[in-house]
Amino acid sequence: MLDTVDSDRVWSLSAVELGECLREAYAAQARLSELTLALLAQAGSSGLAAHDGAVSLPAWLREQVRLAPGVAKREVTLAGGLAERRLVREGLAAGAFPPASAAVVVSALDALPPEVDAEVVVRAEQHLVGEAHAHDTGVLRRVADHLDEVLDPDGADRRLAVQLARAEARAARRAFCRLRHDETTQTTDGMFRVPLVQGVRLQRMLEALLNPGRPDPIDPIDPGTGLRLSGEELRGRALAELVDRIPKGTLPRTGGCDPVVVVTMDLATLLGGLQAAHLDTGDAVSPGTARRLAARCGIIPAVLGSSSEVLDLGRRARFFTVKQRLAMTVQQGGVCAVEGCGRPAASADAHHLHQWRHGGRTDLKDGVLVCRPHHTYADHPDYRVERLRPGHIRLHRRQ
Repeated sequence: MLDTVDSDRVWSLSAVELGECLREAYAAQARLSELTLALLAQAGSSGLAAHDGAVSLPAWLREQVRLAPGVAKREVTLAGGLAERRLVREGLAAGAFPPASAAVVVSALDALPPEVDAEVVVRAEQHLVGEAHAHDTGVLRRVADHLDEVLDPDGADRRLAVQLARAEARAARRAFCRLRHDETTQTTDGMFRVPLVQGVRLQRMLEALLNPGRPDPIDPIDPGTGLRLSGEELRGRALAELVDRIPKGTLPRTGGCDPVVVVTMDLATLLGGLQAAHLDTGDAVSPGTARRLAARCGIIPAVLGSSSEVLDLGRRARFFTVKQRLAMTVQQGGVCAVEGCGRPAASADAHHLHQWRHGGRTDLKDGVLVCRPHHTYADHPDYRVERLRPGHIRLHRRQ
């Protein structure tokens, strides 16, 4: 039925025909998803990413098919797990259940303890695939959460202990933090997930900062509107204060530098001008904020030439200095110098475009910060480095 329909004719379908076409369409999506995941698994085992100069298969998906990094990682993980689960793969290829259900089954099976017998794992896969045929993804997820009750119905206490330990390990693996900076609203928002214990600790820290008995409590009244702040708004202000209270000296250095934010401004702004300053991420901040940061944290002068090239921080030595790394961070907008790579420059390697052993100099015009995977490519004879402009390069695979 689906082969005889196009989007211009769907209005003419009866209810029966529409239902049949929808079922066929979702089954076709499942079959195509299984084929796509099989191709992904083969790409991972054949080294497609390295062949095309990408640092990983998720990075290849980001560059070639514009998948978001988080989505790409989940797809690659599912492809690897699905390759080991024949029944799940066959069910998905037959269009019996959606890809989301396949992901639930694979995740539940991968979470089984390594000491579980192979026969038990097969039985678990058969059970979950049967449930995937019968239930939607939400119900299937709840069934998967209680998979151990099917495998071992005896010993409630032991089962609960194992379940909690497994959940804690899974929580540690699945922790994440996603931040998004908005220059227009001058805000940062995002999402995060941390293990339960660390989450409760964070809650206690925020509660301490929200204590009205502090000598300098957070004002619960918004000075702009005169209205009382909500609990979420107060916790947001407490979180901002918590970040400001962390001394940089208590954190590990990264890339040879303290975890600092670089703010660039011209002399006129420092002396009271109105031109915006910029963070090393490229985001603009108000001149007033820049001057307050300068007063609080001190000033490191940097003279900028054409194309925002830093002129006066270089020196001759084998290794780039902390100031040179900060200068390169400014030039590169806070990310790896390789075109299209968004990995942070703070943890990147300082690379000589003209190699040191071949007479290269440790000058800013000859240095870039590149992430570890791209540094491997940059030093490999199979790849050629093209300098686009200060702080920006492109890698080409030699033919």
